[in-house]
Amino acid sequence: MSDDRIDWFYSFRSPYSYLSGPRGFRLADDYRVDLRFRGVIPMMMRGESVPRSKRIHTIRDVKCEARRLGMPFGPSHDPLGEGATRCLAVSEYANDQGRSREFVLSASTGIWAEAVDLTTDEGLRLVSERAGLDWPGCLAAVRDPRIAERVEANTEELVEIGHWGVPVFVFRGEQFWGQDRIDDLRLVLDDAGLRNA
Repeated sequence: MSDDRIDWFYSFRSPYSYLSGPRGFRLADDYRVDLRFRGVIPMMMRGESVPRSKRIHTIRDVKCEARRLGMPFGPSHDPLGEGATRCLAVSEYANDQGRSREFVLSASTGIWAEAVDLTTDEGLRLVSERAGLDWPGCLAAVRDPRIAERVEANTEELVEIGHWGVPVFVFRGEQFWGQDRIDDLRLVLDDAGLRNA
């Protein structure tokens, strides 16, 4: 990883990733860094289990954090399975089109604040087109095995750096795990003299 690059590991199934969205993308506005969005396969699709008590706590916590951040939360639609897979494929296509920010924010808001079902063409088309993406290109990405390989590589890299949960930001080898660590990352970026004038 180059010195002035941030790798941002993100899961569309993670409400904490959703909370990190606007502030994560703002890093590229406020600092001279190459922000690389890295969509990963959700934990539960990688064989990790999440206890019911943790899921309940997470939803309560995210509601409070969303309110504090001024972000909408609920109703939601769990994208586990095909919804996540399709969303990840389109996120790679969006990155190729220079529309990562628009798609990630649109899809995540659709999942966590509008209950959009991304397993359907109707749902995925809605979040894709409002992000400025062409629908035929999105469908082609969903079917492209090379795109799936890129998502798999992102997920493997997350595991290689010793993580399982998201969001994780990696800058100069230092890991910032959690949406509540973005301010810590900003301090490190300030200390590195990378803030835009």
